[in-house]
Amino acid sequence: MNFQPSPEIKELLDPDEILQQEFEYARETALQANNDRTQVVNLYVILVGGVGSIALGVGAIPVELIAIVFFVLGVLGLFNVLKLIRLRQAWYESVRAMNQIKDFYIAHYPEMAPALRWRTTTIPAPGKPGTITFDLMVLVALMDSLAVGSGVYFLAQPLWLAGLVAAAFFGVQWWLYFRLLRV
Repeated sequence: MNFQPSPEIKELLDPDEILQQEFEYARETALQANNDRTQVVNLYVILVGGVGSIALGVGAIPVELIAIVFFVLGVLGLFNVLKLIRLRQAWYESVRAMNQIKDFYIAHYPEMAPALRWRTTTIPAPGKPGTITFDLMVLVALMDSLAVGSGVYFLAQPLWLAGLVAAAFFGVQWWLYFRLLRV
């Protein structure tokens, strides 16, 4: 079914206003993704610091319970890495939407091109190393991998095995980051 608005409705529609609103929505969602990224990491760091201090500071807790606490911190960290990945995906889609609108205007008003430095072709790849999201992912992955490795160690396993498990857990998160952020 092909819907055609009446001539009266067409007169009320301002394409520039619609594109401006679309651009503002995309801008706001990109900003929100960046803000959420910071909050996710801050809350996880506070959680790890608080729970880790309590678990190690109280002497009457059985080591098995301490191991469970560290495993839970590891799993929560993994979920935070997945959240960071999703927030990077959301940011990327928002930036693509904004650049699509710019591309539309450049196609219709080529004289605008020199004024618009950031373009569709200059959007950094979602999984690009060195971005703030990447750095935060590495931070969370290191913390949660150390938590998982500590959990293994508290279960009376050798240090080499705890280190191997921590390294493997980190490797899985590294792989997930680049796998899920492929374009």
